[in-house]
Amino acid sequence: MNSSYPVLQSRPIVLHITSSCSQCHSQLEFPVPAPTPRPATLLQVRCFKCQSTISHTFYPTQIPGGGANGNTSSSSANGSNTRSSPSQAARKGRKIGTQDRPLETGYYDILGCSVDATTEEIKKAYRRLAIKHHPDKNPDDPLAEERFKDIAIAYQTLSDPALRKKYNEFGPKESAPEGGYVDPEEVFGAIFGGERFLPIIGQISLARDMKAALQEAEDAELEGDDADGKKVIRDAKGREILSEEEKAKKEEKRKKTAAEKAAVRAERVQKLVDNLERKLGIFTESATGPDDMDVLNSWKTICELETEELKRESYGVELLQAIGFVYVSKAKHYLATNQTFLGVGGWLHNVQGKYHVFSETISTVRSAIELKAVFDQIQAAEKAGNLSPDEKKRLEESAAEKGLQALFKGTKLEVESVLRETCDCVLEDPQIPPSKAHLRAVALQTLGEAYCSVKKDSEEESEYVRVDTKYSRERDQRAR
Repeated sequence: MNSSYPVLQSRPIVLHITSSCSQCHSQLEFPVPAPTPRPATLLQVRCFKCQSTISHTFYPTQIPGGGANGNTSSSSANGSNTRSSPSQAARKGRKIGTQDRPLETGYYDILGCSVDATTEEIKKAYRRLAIKHHPDKNPDDPLAEERFKDIAIAYQTLSDPALRKKYNEFGPKESAPEGGYVDPEEVFGAIFGGERFLPIIGQISLARDMKAALQEAEDAELEGDDADGKKVIRDAKGREILSEEEKAKKEEKRKKTAAEKAAVRAERVQKLVDNLERKLGIFTESATGPDDMDVLNSWKTICELETEELKRESYGVELLQAIGFVYVSKAKHYLATNQTFLGVGGWLHNVQGKYHVFSETISTVRSAIELKAVFDQIQAAEKAGNLSPDEKKRLEESAAEKGLQALFKGTKLEVESVLRETCDCVLEDPQIPPSKAHLRAVALQTLGEAYCSVKKDSEEESEYVRVDTKYSRERDQRAR
């Protein structure tokens, strides 16, 4: 079929990213830089109309027909009209994101916001897009309703700090692993004590540290780069070679992380101190002295009732015995320091406490070594090709059991450390008279002994701790 048009000249396809000028609000586009920038790279773009320079945060999902995994980009405030599921924008090679480096950026792209956008900026972007893409204003667009729904979901997620944190770490629900999000902090909280133990031991930081380590490891694995996107250079022994500037940056980051951890721990200890002082106040505010047996017996009953409730929680018996051991040790140390000649009794209790920490640390290390041995056994058997399904199942079950034991031992070390600091603050408060501190020590020992005496239903007593109850037996004899 003949055409009146001449032969048209073609040109190679040059991918462009759409955006808008923050000054004159003109829609514009610019070519994708080569090489393709890393996610979250800040690009400087000159507006063709007003000639002002604007900042644009780049993500692979903004590339038409490309994106992180070869998908088309989502409709966003940047003006792109090609759609894709936000779940397809997951960053390749990662299992868990960070707040600065999200697992995926689909929702941010939909709203046309950077990953560090404030809640107010997200709200403004949503209002602007909701007006522009409302189905009532686009009756001829068959995709308007679905696009509007995507905008609403993105806004609902990113405007809620808790949901935004989850999204940054694990992506949208449909792209998460089967069974939903797997957050180490929530897993630890559910396995070791649950919410009932939070006022007593606080939020376990070991889970947060593990998650941070996983995030850093995954950052380092991405294309062999480090967390800042620079190529890692290693020596013959595989050690990373750093310039003086890089060493300084790493040291600064390490100090910042240490300061943040210290602040979190201080806040945790202060909350536990407040909770423990209120609990011990049931006895200290009512007793006329340490030998007020009526109040002491009532307090003992209260402690036993609480113990019976707490032992039903996950790892309740083990946690109660660990907590009780610290309470009793610290109370006896205080009483011995203030009641024996030159505080010799307190010195002996201090030595016993240090030996306990040492032995528990050795036990934790031993558990980790045993766990590694099981993993090495599985790996060697798989490599040799002589691992039967039944044997593999047995080894995996053994690894799971030893892994849980190792995690709990690590958790115990952390909990005991935090509680020792908590007890020191409660018993050595300079703002209370010695008589009240003495009452706190008596109440703390009673509470600790109740915790330590707990046993699993229809099971033998745990081997974790054996508490000398001579002091409590003497008081019971006096009461009778």
